[in-house]
Amino acid sequence: MKQIMLIVFLSCFSVFSFGKEKTEKTFLILFQKEELRKFNSSPAKIELSFLDKFDTRAYTGNSDASLIITVPFTDWDVCDMGKALVIVGDDRVLRLDEVAFRIIDFDQTKEEFQYLLSETSSESKNEKKKSVPQKLVF
Repeated sequence: MKQIMLIVFLSCFSVFSFGKEKTEKTFLILFQKEELRKFNSSPAKIELSFLDKFDTRAYTGNSDASLIITVPFTDWDVCDMGKALVIVGDDRVLRLDEVAFRIIDFDQTKEEFQYLLSETSSESKNEKKKSVPQKLVF
């Protein structure tokens, strides 16, 4: 009886732990500092618009400012993220695509990168097969 219960428990555990689909999507939003100054804003202020709904991280420094947002569903795309309303400055609300320089979908970019890597590796394998070793004579 203990063995049967153990087998049932382990099979249920393995099905539920390994059979999950990815249920979130990550976006990278890049800002130009000149545009942020024009709107009198910063990534931290824009992050406040998403902070209560999504996981966010804002980055500033010597390079362009950026914001990483993880949404808990996979049906959003770059256009949907751009339509989100954000608070910019004092009492000013704009769409994210009006403020952001670029919105990048990490999942789509990852798939494209994997495709390019697979093409490159298949091309290099084909080139290796085609090349015939030559004997050098001095």
